Amino acid sequence: MRIRVSVFATLWLVAFMAVLGPGAEARQTSPATATTEKAGDEVVGASIIHPAKWTVQREGHTFDGTYGFTLWKPEAGSLSDHGGRPAVRVALAYGLRPELIEERVRETLATYPDLSLDREEVSVAEKGYEGVAVGPIPGSTPSTEIYVPVNGRVYQINVYGEELGEDGRELLSTLHFQPPSRTVGALDLPPADAAESYYVAEDQKLVGRELAAHGVATEEVPETTGEDFDAAARSGGGETRIAEGCWRADPRFFFQTQHGAYANVGWYPKRAARHRGWTKIGLPNYWGQYTHGNLGYGRCTKPYYTNDKYAIDYPLKRGNVVFSPFKSGTVTFAGRNTTHRDYGILVTIRASNGKYVSLSAHLNGLARGISRGAKVTERTIIGFAGNTGGPDIPVGYPHLHQAYYRYPSYNPDGSPYGGAGLQVIRHRYVGTAAGTRPGVYTFGPRHTATTKTKREWISN
Repeated sequence: MRIRVSVFATLWLVAFMAVLGPGAEARQTSPATATTEKAGDEVVGASIIHPAKWTVQREGHTFDGTYGFTLWKPEAGSLSDHGGRPAVRVALAYGLRPELIEERVRETLATYPDLSLDREEVSVAEKGYEGVAVGPIPGSTPSTEIYVPVNGRVYQINVYGEELGEDGRELLSTLHFQPPSRTVGALDLPPADAAESYYVAEDQKLVGRELAAHGVATEEVPETTGEDFDAAARSGGGETRIAEGCWRADPRFFFQTQHGAYANVGWYPKRAARHRGWTKIGLPNYWGQYTHGNLGYGRCTKPYYTNDKYAIDYPLKRGNVVFSPFKSGTVTFAGRNTTHRDYGILVTIRASNGKYVSLSAHLNGLARGISRGAKVTERTIIGFAGNTGGPDIPVGYPHLHQAYYRYPSYNPDGSPYGGAGLQVIRHRYVGTAAGTRPGVYTFGPRHTATTKTKREWISN
């Protein structure tokens, strides 16, 4: 394991990509370390020059035949709750041969016929290897994907952003490749697209209590609860297009609010005894605030992004159960991937109406049986709250990032992008954990007699 200072500036470091596996002593020596290797006889390591305050994250999984590291860039002026954004991912595409690069690029272009993806040849690393770039690939943070052959092997490099740009090209030019001493196979890493890699041991007492709470609330909350929404329903208001191209969800549609019996214990330990089963909506982010807006997520209709302008965060205790927000739906993605790196472990569900899609992010793990194609109801536990995302502790205290989209598109793995951001105002809740009755909350930008707003307490 080596860390050396670049001759260009003392604030720039080279992270030497060593070949130690998970649990090795060197993993703890520096935040600017990572590994990348290839299964078989031919293996490759890589290093990259980067600012000293950036963070290198070694991957704990393989991603679609690749393995490497991600360099994370802190955002000036942003809160630390979401830890910045990914800048570049460098990975060995151990399942790809040099002669198949063009075929892979053609497949990528064909995957997104409705998007304007560009293909260009680029120079990579100090030695000027010839690579092929294609992008932007859509996701929570779009990226340009570069394939470059190095001594008979192939690297896949993702430079995050709407375009490659000068900064991205500069990062590419600082890459250096050298042989490591271990293989990917020797690390025994699980594949990131296997949902079972993220199944965690359940707190049986907590799960039993939450399931019982949902079982008690067997009677569906009347669809016409709330005078404002009664009027909208009677007038045929339904879903409505609002500012910037986002949509307000049909008030008659079933959305279930997301928090549990121990919601605020980690955030408000002194108040836990009095407020157990309650949480504050919109911490750290409410509609369009902080990372939902400042880091590129506060969008309504951008075709290359997840449009999270109306996402809401809920403070939760790690391990708190997370239910499906829909009465009936199908899981389209569960786990981690490279296109939604900053969400950590996430679950996305397409509602039975075919137009609404939910995204529940920063999970600590998935509930058993939750994988792509699984059918869910409002009583299905999809995962457990956490703070997964970028490097180290990326999202501050554990909380649930809950977003909704209207008619999004999908990556090949089922993760959503594009479509329109969806503002969900009317949420149902179970109520029993906090000693209340089942009912409906309405959310909004201003508090009224019937509307909750940011930082207000709500019960499940």
